[in-house]
Amino acid sequence: MLNQICESTWKTDFVGLFTNTTSIICLVCLAIGLVLLAIECFIPGFGVFGITGVVFCAFSFLYLIIADGSWIKVLYMFAIALVVMAIVIVIAVRSARFGVLSRSPLVQNGTDLPEDYSKNEKNYSYLVGKTGMVKTICKPAGKVEIDGQTYTVITSGEYIPRDKMVVVSDVDGATIVVKEIESEKKERK
Repeated sequence: MLNQICESTWKTDFVGLFTNTTSIICLVCLAIGLVLLAIECFIPGFGVFGITGVVFCAFSFLYLIIADGSWIKVLYMFAIALVVMAIVIVIAVRSARFGVLSRSPLVQNGTDLPEDYSKNEKNYSYLVGKTGMVKTICKPAGKVEIDGQTYTVITSGEYIPRDKMVVVSDVDGATIVVKEIESEKKERK
């Protein structure tokens, strides 16, 4: 007997969720709130859609509790909201990885640098071991003339005055590292 009463109560509450006027108003508000939350997932902005969606969802739950007083209907609505949001999240993630959203500016697939950026970088490795004259003070960055060409160089943290001879000790990408020739250092001291 009790089992039949419980079954009829949850069935009645579930059916009442879709037939009762108060419950239908709450479901419509919940649907509007969920649509606004889904829009917030796809459109970057100030959160207007998200805040409005949360307000609509909260209103739908509170109104159902106050007007109908059935906690079971609220639980059903909450379960429906969770299922709908889970489906929206799955669709959004799939679209961000493989679909239309993956080709939109909302999803960054890389950096702002062009793919062939490193190919355009100059290779100064041929300068290793060459000597040159310091044109501006290196503390630690400065200008050095090597084979009639002026290059921007850095030192390993040391100060090298103008008109001193240096040797290229290392090249890292476009960074040329120089050090003062030992005989020049002794002469300076």
